[in-house]
Amino acid sequence: MPAYSVPLQAAELLSTGILSNPLHDLPADIKEAVRLVEYIGSDEPCMPINWRFAESIASIKGLEGAMLNVLLKRKYGIPYQKIVIDTDHAQLYFMSPLLYTYSLNGKDVSATMSHNPGLEKYFPNYDTHDVENLYMRIMCTTMYKTKDSRFYHLHGSMNPRITLTALGIPKSHETEVSSLERAGEIFAEKVAEYEAEAIETLMNVKYRQAGTVAHSKEEYLASEHGKAHAHVGLYELHHIPNTKQLPTWWSPVDGKTTPERPLFGLKIVDLTRVIAGAAIGRDLAELGASILRVTCPGVSDMNVLNTEMGWGKWNAHLDLKKEEDRDQLRELILEADVVIEGYRPGVMAKWGFGKDDILKLFEGKEKGIIYAHENCYGWHGPWTPRSGWQQISDANTGVSYGFGRAMGVDEPVTPVWPNSDFCTGASGAIGIIQALIERAEKGGSYVVEAALNYYNQWLINSCGEYPKDVWDTVYAKAGRPVFHARDHMVQLMLPLLNILKETNAPIFKDGYFERRENPGVVPMRTVKPVLTFPEGIVKPGFQVGSRPNGADKPAWPADLTTPAIA
Repeated sequence: MPAYSVPLQAAELLSTGILSNPLHDLPADIKEAVRLVEYIGSDEPCMPINWRFAESIASIKGLEGAMLNVLLKRKYGIPYQKIVIDTDHAQLYFMSPLLYTYSLNGKDVSATMSHNPGLEKYFPNYDTHDVENLYMRIMCTTMYKTKDSRFYHLHGSMNPRITLTALGIPKSHETEVSSLERAGEIFAEKVAEYEAEAIETLMNVKYRQAGTVAHSKEEYLASEHGKAHAHVGLYELHHIPNTKQLPTWWSPVDGKTTPERPLFGLKIVDLTRVIAGAAIGRDLAELGASILRVTCPGVSDMNVLNTEMGWGKWNAHLDLKKEEDRDQLRELILEADVVIEGYRPGVMAKWGFGKDDILKLFEGKEKGIIYAHENCYGWHGPWTPRSGWQQISDANTGVSYGFGRAMGVDEPVTPVWPNSDFCTGASGAIGIIQALIERAEKGGSYVVEAALNYYNQWLINSCGEYPKDVWDTVYAKAGRPVFHARDHMVQLMLPLLNILKETNAPIFKDGYFERRENPGVVPMRTVKPVLTFPEGIVKPGFQVGSRPNGADKPAWPADLTTPAIA
């Protein structure tokens, strides 16, 4: 037996870190269902990141498979299905936005995390504030040392101009600065004028812009906010009893709501953007759910991410400033079983679509609603209302400091991949599957709460880092790269990707990818679903392709297999 085995450790983490974790309240029969989950893959870790990302996503996907097995048996009356998870393949799940290719003039063009005119032919650009197009706006989202020698993670969010204004940086700098290095120097000089507490207040209170002091994991767990979430696992599930809302599944579609596509007929309104919230719906679409994503034409969005996060979703525009569009969204929700919301806490409530609004909409209905929302900081504690993103959560909870110190530098460094985004999304999807199971038994409505910080505190407390000897071996094989606090996450992705390829990491096998025709848009090659069912009864995939914002009519189609809603 090898000294360390990623598949064995993933199985152990699923058992002890999730199923036996007292923070998780799971269906009793899931411990039987999980016995059919099998892990394969390379024993040796290949990712030069100290946190056990491979084991983390593999165990969470194992939970997803086990929860699906519970649903399959209860709803369809079939035995638990064998599920195989390749831990090499699973790591591509959180790397996928950088791995897809699309066809342009007969050639495959690789993904980028910046504006791409070729891609914009198919996915129009809604990044109205040029988040990734100007050096000053790029370097607005990373970490700098404060006057009192702390590190502060600035973030441009969807409008970096707010951060630049808060720091007193002239607008002219945005076009005059001609390198990332010079842009970083300007931000470093500005942040160094503030003590950590002062810039924290400036950004989060005065300007309501995302940002956080970088904490160690010990600091985070001992903080008032960390303590407020000590009772939470990967997600929280709340039952809202209502005697009018009877136990029920969703409305089936004859001949199509079957174990092959187990969630077929399940209608979900998706009010999300970027990655974490968007991943929730994408994971459910993979199992057959019908997703109608609704965005506002005037709200900034990122087409470079929507290409990968949009699989299985129709995309419609509604302007919530207009009463008739708000009425239309309510009608869409009333026909749905699930609403997923991923904007800053309070934003959707302003337009009448917050948690309480949606629950009230269904109070007198015979069928309850499942409302899932995702944020950065979690749903308890003083930082809950803040805006936040993956890098912010990583810095806030100590994950970034852990990565920096593992490389031998006493600085927080964002651990390259949007791992916490994707793992949070997968956790939210699992919460919804559990809510479907419980609604069928108890009736009522359900609220699923997911957060980047929920996942990250689980990563810290239950998953952890590689043992020192294992980490030393992995890090040495990668050439001991050293990154720093000021290094922008997106600028680190390609170098790390190249390291993985140069060291022959076993994660890029052709069999882990598939070509999708994506009718009406553009053919693409991307990562296959992680869950595999060797008996062939369940067939993960997508009945709808990846669609640009506003491409579809805001209405539920009669035929849920239609590739477009005209």
